[in-house]
Amino acid sequence: MVRIDFHTHFVPPLPDFAQRYGDPRWPAFEVDGPVGRLTRDGVVVRTVPPSSWQLESRLVDMEPAGVDVQVLSPLPPLVCDWADPEPASQWCLRLNDGIASAVAEMPGRFRGLGTVPLAHPGHAVQVLARAQAAGLSGVEIGTTAGAREFDHPDLGEFFAAAEELGMLVFVHPLILGAEAEWTARISGQAVTFGLGMTTDTAIAAAKLVFGGVVPKYPELRICLSHGGGTFAWALPRIARVWDAQGERPSAELVRNVFVDSVVYSPVNLRYLRDVLGPDRILFGTDYPLPAQDDLAGGVLAMLGAPDAELAGGGNAARLLKIPDR
Repeated sequence: MVRIDFHTHFVPPLPDFAQRYGDPRWPAFEVDGPVGRLTRDGVVVRTVPPSSWQLESRLVDMEPAGVDVQVLSPLPPLVCDWADPEPASQWCLRLNDGIASAVAEMPGRFRGLGTVPLAHPGHAVQVLARAQAAGLSGVEIGTTAGAREFDHPDLGEFFAAAEELGMLVFVHPLILGAEAEWTARISGQAVTFGLGMTTDTAIAAAKLVFGGVVPKYPELRICLSHGGGTFAWALPRIARVWDAQGERPSAELVRNVFVDSVVYSPVNLRYLRDVLGPDRILFGTDYPLPAQDDLAGGVLAMLGAPDAELAGGGNAARLLKIPDR
């Protein structure tokens, strides 16, 4: 069975929008020997190794780990959900073209996810279509569309387009800051990483699943990062009330929602298997960030065969149309 790492991040060549627009909120990336530094607002937000921007360096890690294919998605701070429509669109197009070019260099080893200016749905649809034409498999988005939640009616045209084009939607939390009111009680790097980001993802998932998006677009394919955050753990409590209201059963609503395996615990992964099903888990590592999981997929062992094979690559191969080897 082909082994596919669905959750990895990449830094394509960036346009110098900070200088062009005189706005330091635009990310900038500089390489200093074996270190890459991503800055926003003049502050280094990520320090990353060469594998973040060099495909050859990635292969060096993939080979001993037995990873056949990596899916490249933008490093999360590269997703700029605050910008005006035109520069936001141009930014996404440049990122997407860079990732598509990387995939085209080694299509047998890499697939790609781009991004869209989701705060501007009409522009997002146009960028999404360009990404699909460029050979990308989907897009990475944050957990909101600017000030809008995912169940806002304005976003319907984007989700409809993603369904029609067969483009995966990968939901990944961005940097949590003071502007997110609900995070005021979450502080410290460890707690923000472990609780803030996962709660953020769960809220976004609830908007998609129970806010009407999933039933309206039944062929839309959604993957929630980091095991879906705390969403799966909240599902029994949500279902207790939701299912009693005579709505479409919660178990049916989550059938087109996938999660990655970046939960660091075989016990937690087995819970996800039991709640969502073995055909809804995609192996991922968060490579090459400092918190990356085991590249060889040790967390999958507790699932046992054949579930470990499905999660390790079978499910992603089906979604990405990659033939088994």
